Amino acid sequence: MTYIGYTKSKKLKKLFILSRKIILAYGWNYFFFLVRHEFKKQGFSILSPDSAPQPSFLHENYQSEYIEYLKNIHHNLSKEFQTTNNTRSITVIILFDGNNQKLYHTIDSLKKQTHSNWNALILPLTLKSSKNIVEIDTTKIKKLDFTDNDKKLTDSLSSKSDFFCMLKAGNLLDQYGLSKILSIHDHDNSDLVYSDHDIIQDGDRTYPFFKPNWSPYLLRSTNFLSPLCIIKAQIFNKIRIESKFLNSIDYDILLKCIEITNKVFHVSLPLCSIEEEDYSKKQLSSHKIVLQNHLNRIKINGTVENGISANSFRVRYKLTSKPKVSILIPTKNNYYMIKRCIDSLEKKTNYSNKEILIIDNDSDCPKVKKYLQNIPYKIINYKGNFNFSKMNNFAAKQTSGDLLLFLNDDVKVIDSNWLDELVSVCIQDDVGAVGPKLIFSDSTIQHAGMVFLKTGAGFHPGMRLEKETSAYHNIINLMRDYSAVTGACLLVKKTVFDDIDGFDNNFDVYYGDSDLCLKIINAGFRVIYTPFTELLHDGSDTIQSHHAGSSFFDVENHQLFIKKWPYLKNGDPFYNSNLDWDYSISKTPFKIT
Repeated sequence: MTYIGYTKSKKLKKLFILSRKIILAYGWNYFFFLVRHEFKKQGFSILSPDSAPQPSFLHENYQSEYIEYLKNIHHNLSKEFQTTNNTRSITVIILFDGNNQKLYHTIDSLKKQTHSNWNALILPLTLKSSKNIVEIDTTKIKKLDFTDNDKKLTDSLSSKSDFFCMLKAGNLLDQYGLSKILSIHDHDNSDLVYSDHDIIQDGDRTYPFFKPNWSPYLLRSTNFLSPLCIIKAQIFNKIRIESKFLNSIDYDILLKCIEITNKVFHVSLPLCSIEEEDYSKKQLSSHKIVLQNHLNRIKINGTVENGISANSFRVRYKLTSKPKVSILIPTKNNYYMIKRCIDSLEKKTNYSNKEILIIDNDSDCPKVKKYLQNIPYKIINYKGNFNFSKMNNFAAKQTSGDLLLFLNDDVKVIDSNWLDELVSVCIQDDVGAVGPKLIFSDSTIQHAGMVFLKTGAGFHPGMRLEKETSAYHNIINLMRDYSAVTGACLLVKKTVFDDIDGFDNNFDVYYGDSDLCLKIINAGFRVIYTPFTELLHDGSDTIQSHHAGSSFFDVENHQLFIKKWPYLKNGDPFYNSNLDWDYSISKTPFKIT
């Protein structure tokens, strides 16, 4: 994992590099404008080292906090499972790579389960591993022979159990793992149930992955449903198992399952532990093939490539057509920013089927007025106080595009294919909106999706980490569902925008974008974040310059937002309820659900 260091020498070096880039690109006048602007905001503190903290899971006390967390959950689980319902049976398929020590550890964790109605099938992944399986001293565990015959393999994995799950040799189940994950079916009609997990290092449980709720786009980026996911027999028995994909059998089966059902439930508890995985080139290649086959079966026109982070994938969705995009840019008296934004759009956008509309909020700066008069784009005059929602709603009615791109004037395009990427995701049938990765000038993250705490306060996870960070299980650089993406660069289907009546005019400055995204989700569509294009964003420059004195989270807007979306008090479905700010473990009293 790599993170930005924040010493004074690094800060001065960063300022020097930024200054040089700005002068070369835009000249001395623009450079002096920025210096005056930033000095007015920051004073001499601009020379101080940046104070962005490291992620909390790197702090010295994080491990002790996690150990205390595990004690609490075991205390609660021991009360819940004083008596265990063993009527439901589960078959555990152990994927065996030839390491008998790992196999022993997994079997030992099975023997310690409070749920005793299980049986196990040891599935060798190669002919060599088949010969290495040692004798197992229990009738509950059956050793299978290696086979490359699909029918024999399917028959050997058949069972009269109620549920199935797959574990790699070396995975360790929490003693309450099977009991808890099976208990979900007592009150939930799910076909698949997956849990969180953690990493075993030097015999200790550490570095938990508290996962978001179900996201098919995240599953196409990484197999986040593993290592512990139980499958109803009615679903599992419909799956065609292919022996040529034994290297990826768990991923292949899960992808085939979600083609049959979308009833996927998440248990927000780390019920399984794994060793850190480092896939071989052969395994990664197999994973890419089964993912591509999945896309082909569900008729999604896309190709699978390697992702940004290790062991991850990128689905490049193909553009078979290029719908028209209307780009709406609010601005006021912000000559250098609006000019930079427009110049970058003109020079760095390959996507041609677009229109640009600038929403001018009563600019009275002669330089801005002259500039707007001399550019070949539609200028929409909006009078009155700055209101992000009203301005964009007003302009949206005057567009002719199939897609609406809401863009801040302090955003700079740096990737020629940025709009191709956003459009290719947005036109997927189940998607209503999509947002990209936004970065600061020092190549750290400004936006990689938005999440909400139980207070309703929204924030950008991963802010100020390096843009290609592998922090927190690579989650920043995986395409996935979010509850919201920022309105600084937000692409929305026009039909969806109209159907939900656009932005709520009551959110004048803050929460308008978040509210819009939640309305899109409420209408049955997905809000997707893609890390596969980046834009430069200096951070709500227009809003801050015209609303000095207002708090970062406007109190009135916040109260209205949480009243409108009370379910967030139960936690953001795409940000695990065990987490607080910056992926720290929540101090909220633990409740098992």
